[in-house]
Amino acid sequence: MRKWLIGSDRNISRRNIIWNMLGSTVYAFATLFLTAVTGHLAGEAAGGRFSFAFSVGQLLLSVSYFGVRPYHQTDVAVRYSFREYLHVRIATCVLSLVSGLCYIGISGFTPGKGAVVFLMVLFKVADGFADVYEVEFQRRNRLYLAGKSNFFRTLLSMAVYVAVLALTRNLVLACLTAAAAAIAGVILFDISVEGFFPYLGRPDWEKGKAIVRECVLICAASFMESYILNASKYAIEAGMGDAAVYSYTAIFQPTMVINLVAGYIIRPFLTGMVIKWERRRRRAFAAEVGKIMAVIAALTVAALALGYYLGVPVLGMICGTDVTPYRGALLVVVGGGSLYACVTLLYYVLMIFRRQKFLFAIYGLVFVVSWLLTPWFVGKMGIMGGAVAYFLLMAMMFLLFAGYVALCFASEKNKK
Repeated sequence: MRKWLIGSDRNISRRNIIWNMLGSTVYAFATLFLTAVTGHLAGEAAGGRFSFAFSVGQLLLSVSYFGVRPYHQTDVAVRYSFREYLHVRIATCVLSLVSGLCYIGISGFTPGKGAVVFLMVLFKVADGFADVYEVEFQRRNRLYLAGKSNFFRTLLSMAVYVAVLALTRNLVLACLTAAAAAIAGVILFDISVEGFFPYLGRPDWEKGKAIVRECVLICAASFMESYILNASKYAIEAGMGDAAVYSYTAIFQPTMVINLVAGYIIRPFLTGMVIKWERRRRRAFAAEVGKIMAVIAALTVAALALGYYLGVPVLGMICGTDVTPYRGALLVVVGGGSLYACVTLLYYVLMIFRRQKFLFAIYGLVFVVSWLLTPWFVGKMGIMGGAVAYFLLMAMMFLLFAGYVALCFASEKNKK
């Protein structure tokens, strides 16, 4: 397995691009596929329950990651060894599982729903643990190994989940086997390449604590961002039930496509943007950002047109539910998703400026607003309220990011 995954040293750059794109695409569409399959095979309520549990797992995935990925990714000088990063990730994965148990304990879920939520947390923790290996592959210029792992692990888990759900119509059993398949995938496609036991020697606690100190604010910002993106879903689950969550999840899917395409557009320009900024070519840098914004705006217009004419029948066919009453909410959500794509671009711009510490303040403010206002919107307007709340939160983030980027740009111009 190890020999097959690593392959030869030829065409590494091309393999990095191809496998990273394949892995990212399959991973991005897994949520839509699994939610839709659950709705078709087990009913809309089960689909909504699965979607809610998956979003909780996604939220606690940020605890597993703990913001270490960008730090590990850029540690090309090997300030910390893989052993230190592995020990930190083991600790954060355990913290994520404990947090999931605590959340279930205070939420008052039925045993069945609590089991689904915990198993989805475990499912995503496997992703969080695999990530430490995949970042190490990338740090060694073997990004294709991370892409292969992402691709094959996701397909394995999806296949097992669908097969068990189709045979048993038992959501808990399907989630249990999917979590087991996710863990098996980590062993097959990550640990088999790098190994595990050789890195389990005595940990260097001081270095581990240093990594945690460096990343704790990034972790908090990531956690808040994940909550903000799913705040409407949480409010709908609390106020309207699982079937309503399934309908909201159906109309939310186009935003994932928008952000996936935006990611394909943004990433190829990043290296050139960094070079322009470091060479103080400010106008060229600003023009590059403007071009990407224009492309996102064009994608938004196309997405709104397709959403208006084709969104209802296509999403209804995919998810097996009637979303005709939510055509307006669908268009509002698409608008919000496009704003989030712009936020992603501005996030990278702030990273290039090395002003990432301000991210914590932005996410903290929007997090408080989402926690206070989203339940009110959902209570007043139902699913449309959730869509409006999502749009307003994305607009707020966009304005804060854009304002701070403009201030940073002006400050650098004055320095010159």
